[in-house]
Amino acid sequence: MAETFPYWITQRMIKGVRGFNLDAYLMALEGWRRGLTLTWYFDPSEVTDLKIIGFNPLGKTFSLTANDQEQTHYFYRSRGDKVANEAVEIVHQKDVAKQYFNKASVPTPKGIMIDKVTQKEEMLKQLNSLQYPLVVKPVHGSLGKGVTTNIQNETELFKAIKDIEIKYEDYHQIIIEEYVEGDEYRVYVVNNEVVAATKRIAANVLGDGVHTIEQLIEQKNKDRKNNPYLARKPIEVDETVIAFLEKQDLTIDSVPENNQIVRLKGQANISAGGDPVDATDSLDSTSKQIAIDAIKAIPNLHHAGVDIIVNDEETIVLEVNATADITMHVFPLEGEPRNVPADILNYYYPDTIDNAKDKTSIYFDYKDIQSILRKKLAQELTITDAPTGKFQTARYIVSGKVQNVGYRNWIRRQALRKGLHGYTRNLKNKNVVVVVGGDEKQVESFEKICARGPVKAKVSKVSKLKWESSIKSGFEIRKTK
Repeated sequence: MAETFPYWITQRMIKGVRGFNLDAYLMALEGWRRGLTLTWYFDPSEVTDLKIIGFNPLGKTFSLTANDQEQTHYFYRSRGDKVANEAVEIVHQKDVAKQYFNKASVPTPKGIMIDKVTQKEEMLKQLNSLQYPLVVKPVHGSLGKGVTTNIQNETELFKAIKDIEIKYEDYHQIIIEEYVEGDEYRVYVVNNEVVAATKRIAANVLGDGVHTIEQLIEQKNKDRKNNPYLARKPIEVDETVIAFLEKQDLTIDSVPENNQIVRLKGQANISAGGDPVDATDSLDSTSKQIAIDAIKAIPNLHHAGVDIIVNDEETIVLEVNATADITMHVFPLEGEPRNVPADILNYYYPDTIDNAKDKTSIYFDYKDIQSILRKKLAQELTITDAPTGKFQTARYIVSGKVQNVGYRNWIRRQALRKGLHGYTRNLKNKNVVVVVGGDEKQVESFEKICARGPVKAKVSKVSKLKWESSIKSGFEIRKTK
């Protein structure tokens, strides 16, 4: 089991940040730490033509500007403005993307496309070119919604199509493809290089010979809550799971043997309860090259996520996502976390590579930004730049007559004058704690400032301790603890 948090992210930094907002925050945080000026937008259409597809852009759209003010790039979640809007349109239409893949000799599943008005007889005629098993999916879709895999016969096929008609009334076209058996991966490519690969394993549980499948699912969902990426992606016991178990002569009340892996769904989508496992180092070079070729096949794409299936005989490209979920690579269930935001920003701002490596403990509060934008208090919100130079931290415990004498307000003013970040708090033992982070010399000299205090204070002792946790941008006065 992988460590839940990589070294550059802490639980406090991303508390309350979920879903696609997490993609945006991780990207913005990396850029801000590099010394780039960060601005968030309520209505991005006022400043950029960056294409927004499918989701509310609030809290997901921002810009990063280099210090010389001559280089500004706009981002929507993980996608930056070097990706052309035309490329976004192409990959959003799966049938059009397949045409580009075929032209570039990128291997994809053989398939056909039908729409609402296609008659059954015409559909069956076209299906003669395909072999079972099959996959059905909407042309415009994401997160595995509406996808049915491993369809074995005509009855199952028409049931899958009917399910799409019932659940997704606004659908227009459906792709029917030959089902390819194998391991499924999401590969992220930046500028012709694979920077991350995550193996996506369909929802499953591991038997222990004691608990039922339903109980094992409950336990696994509890474990998933400890992972910020998986916390809101539980395995749901629905009709799909029930039907999939029935095909294996199992029910949710069955007790699998010890170490028996029980698959619960056919599709490997993480949002449907699948497991993300890092495979960046283990994925073979041929498969990586095919993923790169898929990106190169789409004009002006430059960076995106590629879904592939790999088996002993071939590697097949399923689709490409221009606005890909990158958080799965940062928080895998198993394996090494991959800092994909850093890889993307290395491409946009090569002069800033490694600028953030000494600032992994500093962060800004994303929830404050969301609140301001949601209340429409500003069209643009520019964050105070991150501290420059190596970021050092310290914790000081101040003893003496330091409570009810204005010490905390005074120390806050001193910290802000020095450009330091952190907080101060009264302790129940009558001491005051001061946590600061910033320039190394300023942090070191702040011990003397703590010892001086305001006029009414009388400091008897200052103890310096290590501080290895994160520090929020700005300086707070916190409640007594």
